Amino acid sequence: MSRLRTLLKWTLFAVVLAYVGRHGYRLWQQSDVRTPLTAESALWLLLSAVLYAVSWLPSVWFWRELMRALGGRPNFADAARAYYCGSLGKYVPGKAMVLVLRGSLMNSRGCAGRTAAITAAYETLTMMGTGLLVGLLLAPLPDWVPARNQSWLVPVVVLAVLVALPVIARLLGWAVIKMSPPDLVELNRVSESENPSAESRLAIPTWLVGAGCAAFLVSWAIQGLSLGMTLCAVGEPLRWHDWPLWSGAMALSTSLGFAVLFAPAGLGVREGILLGILTQAGVDAHAAVAVTVLSRFVSFFSDVLVAALCYPTIRGRLDSPGPPSGS
Repeated sequence: MSRLRTLLKWTLFAVVLAYVGRHGYRLWQQSDVRTPLTAESALWLLLSAVLYAVSWLPSVWFWRELMRALGGRPNFADAARAYYCGSLGKYVPGKAMVLVLRGSLMNSRGCAGRTAAITAAYETLTMMGTGLLVGLLLAPLPDWVPARNQSWLVPVVVLAVLVALPVIARLLGWAVIKMSPPDLVELNRVSESENPSAESRLAIPTWLVGAGCAAFLVSWAIQGLSLGMTLCAVGEPLRWHDWPLWSGAMALSTSLGFAVLFAPAGLGVREGILLGILTQAGVDAHAAVAVTVLSRFVSFFSDVLVAALCYPTIRGRLDSPGPPSGS
């Protein structure tokens, strides 16, 4: 059965990748506009990569605060290193490797590994939820979506989220347990039964969930700006009034791509959604395809480079004796 499930996942991944690739190739052929990359394009892409890396710092803050809420005492530097290195786990199908890596990298550095892993799942779900909401509010949607252009939609949705925060916090806690690897969940239950007030108890304050949502709004805004820099790299003008659209495009494509477990790092799914949003927003077909591909390269090389810079420091801390650092 496990082999059949694995075969099905890879088949779905191949089908999605082939469909998106074929669609992108057709769009590429339809456009007569060709904008070659230049030295100036490289500078825009470098700026895009820096912004992409910076965009996850609010997420690091939120994850650190989650660990502190459960009794951990990690400092920001350790949390940032574990976050960026652990993010490479998203390139493994299933996405659970992100939780395992972040948990193992944080273990004995101000927080128990199982607590770090479970709070990483909480952070991921919050990221996906806010990304979906931001994308639906800001990205151009098909005509059949009701009230898609109504001015009252944004304040009504924001008010509804604020009112429902206590319920959302409880639902996130339940979902975190469901999506966490079984061994982590079991360790969490054992520790809680031995000491109900231990750091492993999953009780996240409602205000912290709200603060996390606000932090992710900053993340998606910076990622939107990163996409805008990539658009400039292919010759598109820098239109600041399109910043909300860029943010919505990145939020929706990234969050939905991450939600599809069979696609490593949302590969194919993210590209298909981003390509559709850009073309619907009026971006030239050739430029939309180029930006979609370049955006993937920017995020991948940014992830790898930042992790490569962070990991030697983590390894040094692992090899050095002494008590774990505090906050």
